[in-house]
Amino acid sequence: MTKLLIAYGTTEGHTRKISEFIADIARPAGYEVVLMDSTAATPGPGQDYDAAILAASVHEGKHQSAMTHFVKDNLSWLNRVPSVFLSVSLGVAAADPKSKAEAEVNLHHFLAETGWQPVRTRCVAGALRYTRYNYFKRLLMRLIAQHNKGDTDTSRDYEYTDWEDLRRFVSSFLDECVPVRQATVHG
Repeated sequence: MTKLLIAYGTTEGHTRKISEFIADIARPAGYEVVLMDSTAATPGPGQDYDAAILAASVHEGKHQSAMTHFVKDNLSWLNRVPSVFLSVSLGVAAADPKSKAEAEVNLHHFLAETGWQPVRTRCVAGALRYTRYNYFKRLLMRLIAQHNKGDTDTSRDYEYTDWEDLRRFVSSFLDECVPVRQATVHG
């Protein structure tokens, strides 16, 4: 059976939700999925995986340091297997082209910093998790949202992820780059 690693770096939990969504696509398609939080990952798991999908959220222009370390620690096998990097940020959901371009710059900066060369990349819109922020972060995020003509009701959360687009992207990667191997039966 084809073994797929889905590793994530998350701050408020939305990137974990995205990773679980991807796992829910891959399992029924015949992949053996291992879901891993990059903060709990140990170096060198790659000898066991046929492919990898890594997702990390962006905060203040940077991805989680745990994901940066994970990629650097596992660079050799990540560059040998079909892999994907999903960069999750609010900039993707912004109305202005400058924020969207900045999201792309953040993605490419991460790849340059780590030396990783995934076969596919994607910027994915994240979420405003007002109910999970402390007072100061909630205030700051509300001001940023207000400046960008975004959602400012801090009594609730907002998800901007285009789930159908993500489903198509992941399914395309799996279909085209990671064929399912059937488990062998020994008898």
